[in-house]
Amino acid sequence: MKTIRDPIHNIVQFDKNNDKLLLDLIDTQEFQRLRHIKQLGLASFTYPGAEHTRFAHSLGVTHLMKRFIDKICSLKEDRFIPYIKEIGEHRSLALSAALLHDIGHGPFSHALEKTTGVRHEKWTIAIIQGDTEVNSVLKKYGINPQEVVDVIQRTHPSKAVVKLLSSQLDTDRIDYLLRDSKMTGAGYGTFDLEWMINVLTIGEHNGEIEVGLDIDKGISIAEDFVMARYYMYTNVYFHKTTRSAELLIDKIFSRALELYNEGNIDLPDDLVSILTRKGQLHETVANYINLTDNTIWHFVNIWTNHNDIILNDLSSRLNKRRFFKSINSSELDPLEYWKRVIEISNKYGISREYYFLRDEAKSSSYKDSYLIQTPKIGEEGIEREASEQIVLFDKNGNGTELSYISDIVNGLRNKKISIERYFVPDEYKNEIIGGYQHV
Repeated sequence: MKTIRDPIHNIVQFDKNNDKLLLDLIDTQEFQRLRHIKQLGLASFTYPGAEHTRFAHSLGVTHLMKRFIDKICSLKEDRFIPYIKEIGEHRSLALSAALLHDIGHGPFSHALEKTTGVRHEKWTIAIIQGDTEVNSVLKKYGINPQEVVDVIQRTHPSKAVVKLLSSQLDTDRIDYLLRDSKMTGAGYGTFDLEWMINVLTIGEHNGEIEVGLDIDKGISIAEDFVMARYYMYTNVYFHKTTRSAELLIDKIFSRALELYNEGNIDLPDDLVSILTRKGQLHETVANYINLTDNTIWHFVNIWTNHNDIILNDLSSRLNKRRFFKSINSSELDPLEYWKRVIEISNKYGISREYYFLRDEAKSSSYKDSYLIQTPKIGEEGIEREASEQIVLFDKNGNGTELSYISDIVNGLRNKKISIERYFVPDEYKNEIIGGYQHV
């Protein structure tokens, strides 16, 4: 038995015989690379403990997938037999998909995605389908790589397996909430995982197979789960300092790419290969695998001495944690704000494109349509996000969407999480929000 100590799940074990497929996937170059991709990107500037990686998260999701499968397969009533049979037949596929679901994440996730124009989900597919060690291991054990892709993309015919990895109550979301909460120190992101697994069930609701909870024993843990998600979004994922750091790295990439196109800067060779062979993901997947957080930090350090004043300044600000300061959009009339920005940028000769930024925090590396999309009050449940629900099942297998039996959750779902902010250099903030008395 291979035993791993984990800060969230304590003991994570892989049987050296029955889990040989998973252990071989873990040992691939592509999966080991995830040790060098932080789970929360630049959030450690806000929460110093948030240094955990996609590697640890992926192991955690796989561990949870095992526990979810074991729980569902232990359910005794006849109505569960078809689900138990389906999940049992696809156990290795489900565990492989859980392990590999984040394998396409790149350095700082969204910043590099904007530069390359390729989202990490497409790199995940390219790595699993391409000429990679992961692809070879899957084939060696008789797992069709395309089926793993189909589970991750939610197109696989086994909807039960798809929902275990990707739904409102899935192993991915549960692990990252608990892990992010623990590593940031934000205790309000926790919930009772053991009781959640204890009351886990499965059934059909509105024509969709749903992984859900027992309605008599699970409503409190379901509410805790949704509240944890709400708090993590408002206090961690959308934190103004983290968002400022993410905007800064995005602008550093934009400026570096602009200078590269003018022939005035060297970029990492692997990034150049990706940029010059756009659309050829399978041909450049080896280049992509070479890019990690460490690669990018190396170049940001070099760029602090670049002769381009904008790249030099932005890179230095990131290195020294001199982030732009936030202004809530509600503090200023938008037209008045932009009028002042134009006047100040003209007055000091500052680039508006790189120094006066707008951010609407309604999306991030994490997607939570259950909370971010605002349902209309009074909307019929059957019409609302039919495949994106948290369902509680009674003893007869009849499902009810959580927000229809929980006033707390219903209240949250009608309160959209969206925060609009402006970000400006600290030295100009007072001049913008306070008029011209500081000039």
